Amino acid sequence: MSRPLVVSTFGGLVLAMWLAAWSVVGSAERSPELLTGELWRVMSPDAKVAFVWGIGNLVEFERTQMGAQQAAGSKSFIPLLVKGLAGKSINDVVRQVDGWYEAHPDQVKRPVVDALFQAVILPTLKAEKWGKVK
Repeated sequence: MSRPLVVSTFGGLVLAMWLAAWSVVGSAERSPELLTGELWRVMSPDAKVAFVWGIGNLVEFERTQMGAQQAAGSKSFIPLLVKGLAGKSINDVVRQVDGWYEAHPDQVKRPVVDALFQAVILPTLKAEKWGKVK
């Protein structure tokens, strides 16, 4: 066998193996998993605080990036989070989410972010709408 034939055959084999590996990795890709109430209920208080703190940092970062230039008609939920979390301590938010899961034990498969909206954000926005919160 000539050297160019060996090199091209080896290169073709490597390319075929790479493509096969790429398709296996692509098919094994999992959908993102959200933290649900099942895990939330057994997490340590520090882990819960860290989760809410992380969301708060993300909200603050997005708020500063958007500034006053948020496009009208935007479907971002960040402004709702900003309003709903304003003035609340992290420990209060954790207690409210804990309370929501305790009051709704059938909802433990729902994401914690959804519980956060149900327990903290929406009640605050409703109270603000009716003039109970300024």
